[in-house]
Order: sequence, then structure tokens, then C-alpha cells
Amino acid sequence: MQLGIRAIQTARVRYRDLPDQLPAPLSGSMLDLERAYTAREPLDTLVMAHRARASENLDRVFEMMMIKEDEGKLLAYPFSLYSLIRTAVEAAATAVWLLKSSKKADRVLRALQLAYRNSQEAMRFAELIKGKAGAGPARQGAAKTIDRLNQLKDTVGPLRQVELGPPPKYTAILTAVSPKSRDSSRAGYEISSPLVVWKVSSAFLHGSEQVVRALSDVRQMGRFTDGVASFEITPSIQMLAVSLGTCVDLIAQLDERYTYLATHDYAGRSVSS
Repeated sequence: MQLGIRAIQTARVRYRDLPDQLPAPLSGSMLDLERAYTAREPLDTLVMAHRARASENLDRVFEMMMIKEDEGKLLAYPFSLYSLIRTAVEAAATAVWLLKSSKKADRVLRALQLAYRNSQEAMRFAELIKGKAGAGPARQGAAKTIDRLNQLKDTVGPLRQVELGPPPKYTAILTAVSPKSRDSSRAGYEISSPLVVWKVSSAFLHGSEQVVRALSDVRQMGRFTDGVASFEITPSIQMLAVSLGTCVDLIAQLDERYTYLATHDYAGRSVSS
């Protein structure tokens, strides 16, 4: 437990050392130039929005945990914490995925795919509230948005023959930014990979009892009566530490990649402010 608590404290310190927000791309940088290709929802704006979502949820996670250093104890709430962690890792991983590729066309397409999905979700929300008959204006607005996104797509040569649609599912996005196990005898993903952390968080969020028990410390509170007893479930401190460390690592990785793309041109040269 002590190792887990120290790991959580380390993650908290590392998180506090990260900047509150990222600066705007410098003129002439890759991100600056790619704004023109993603003008409906600029790439850097999408990245900042996902980073802000991840950060806000991590803020709440650290606020909700009470560490009693003198007693070596940690007060944490498994279900509410993991719902916040799931959102944080999902948002941070999406932002990393947006910028991960070294190819301009990939980054532009991914941003356009997210904008496509955002437009479709707005239309479906209007249909949910107003019914399909009353959501005509929303459908017309979505159609105009998609036309504009396709126009932007066609300004990038390698994308002209690519059909624009929604982005991959979150599982695929998380897989794309998750390292495989370094253990040659195991073919799965690292326990600290964003994909595994997201899956663990989802199990807590949806109440998957067997997974929750396997990843928690379970203590029987009373005797069995007619085959029933009360149990206390507390989150595994080690798993919480791993999950938080993964979220902080993702944001740090994102910041490093964003900073490079926001300060360098396509030839790899630093641009002046």
C-alpha cells in the first residue's frame, strides 16, 4: 500500500508541474498551417478541448482522494473515481491520437473525422429532442457542415480519394496509443497502457462485478446470515496509482508533441515567435 500511495503522490506532483494550458501555435508552424485545412474545427482547438476535458477530470480525482501520510492510508471512492479516470484517459488518448502521426494528411483527416462526428451527434441530439420531423433545420445544418468538411479534405492531395466519415471507435483509438507488453511471453498490452486503464475504468463504471472484485480489496464486514453477508469494496491502491500515472503520462506526451508541432515547420526547423 505504501508504494501505491507514494506512486499516487508522485503522479500528483508531476501533474501539478504540467502547464495549465498550451500556447497558440506559432506563425508558420505545422499546427498553424494545418488550421487552414481544418478550419471548421481547427486541429489545435480540438486538441486543447480534449486536453481540458482530461485535466478537469483529473483535477476532481486528486481532489476526491484524501491521503493520510502519518497513518499510511488513502481514502478513495472506487466507482466515482474510475468514472472520472475513464473520461480523462479517453480524452487524453484522443488528443494524442490526433497528433501522433508524422504525416500532415493523417492529422488533418483525424481532425476532420472528429468534426464530422461532432456534427452528426448534434443532429442526432436534435432528433432525440424534437423528433425527426422537427429536426429538419439541424439535418440541413449538418449537411452543410459535412459539405464544408469535404471541401477542406479535398485541399489535401492524398485525401482527395478518401471518403470522409466518423473517426474509429474509442477502442481503436486507445489501441493506437497503447504499448504492447514488453514481456516476450505475454502477447497482451501493458497494464499501464491507456487501453487497459480505459477497460478497467469501464468495468467500474458499468458495475462488472467479477472485474471489480478482481481489481479491488474486498473485506467481509459481518457474518453470513441465510447465505448473505455485507462486504466493503475499496479500490486497489496499486491499480489506482497505475491509472493515474497513465493519465499524467498521456498529457505529458501530448504536451511534448503539441509543442513540437506548434513551434516547428515541415522541414523540422524551429520557427520564431
